[in-house]
Amino acid sequence: MDYLQGMNQVVAYIEENLTEQIRHETLARMVGCSVYEFSRIFSFLAEMSVSEYIRRRRLSQAVFDLQHSDEKIVDIALKYCYESPTTFTRAFKELHGATPSSVRKESIPLKTYPPITFHLTIKGGTAMEFRIEKRESFQIMGLSGYDTAECAPGETLTPLWREFMDHYNPRLWNGGGTASYYTAPFWQVGAYQFQSQDGKTRTIIGAQYRGEAPEGMAIETIPAATWAVFPVVSPAGIDHVPAAYTRILTEWFPASGYRRDTSVPNLEVFPAGNASSAEYTWEIWIPVVSRE
Repeated sequence: MDYLQGMNQVVAYIEENLTEQIRHETLARMVGCSVYEFSRIFSFLAEMSVSEYIRRRRLSQAVFDLQHSDEKIVDIALKYCYESPTTFTRAFKELHGATPSSVRKESIPLKTYPPITFHLTIKGGTAMEFRIEKRESFQIMGLSGYDTAECAPGETLTPLWREFMDHYNPRLWNGGGTASYYTAPFWQVGAYQFQSQDGKTRTIIGAQYRGEAPEGMAIETIPAATWAVFPVVSPAGIDHVPAAYTRILTEWFPASGYRRDTSVPNLEVFPAGNASSAEYTWEIWIPVVSRE
């Protein structure tokens, strides 16, 4: 997959469908990766989330509709997929600093966000460590749900990760710090892309399964697969994830002879250790198959 071409196809698709519901799952398929991976790549390259980009483009086009047509504000709101004039007005004022009605009455400064274009830049020259591993099917036990790829302002964990760390992770440990349910080599695992619903990726966060799961936890099966495993030396947390995925998918895959196996979820593996240290090493596991 030419990821540069795929990302520009995504931008073109968004432009053609600003007045329609846009599923992140559809965008991810254009790039040939999971919704989770796509969200990471887009936010790293565009310096904003895909949801924020779509919001800005819709509200930019809404300005011209207000200036050059007699459409009612309620109709423009519905046209750009807002549920009500109230939510549209709130979003419009947040971006432009003015209400939609004032645009038609006054000469006021407004903002526009043109469509972005992804260009080729010269990369490489920095070593990327990886290994290829084959594993039989195994199970992960943990907290399962439809996670988002975006965090609250100032937060380094997605909502599902935060819930797991605050309420479930302590239940998996004995008082002496020994993992009663974890088995080597995994300590903490996030698995993404079991199936999608309304553009959201079902995630499970937990550990390799052994014995009986605590109440309230789910068990998911990871199919047998061949994995490309990439060590990442950085503190754990969402701030360091997008750059790692972007290098893997835009630099490693095109030269590797492998393609992403989209039938298997990707994993993020966090061994025991000081996860806030700059020298902490965690891993991204991406299922792969040889190119045909």
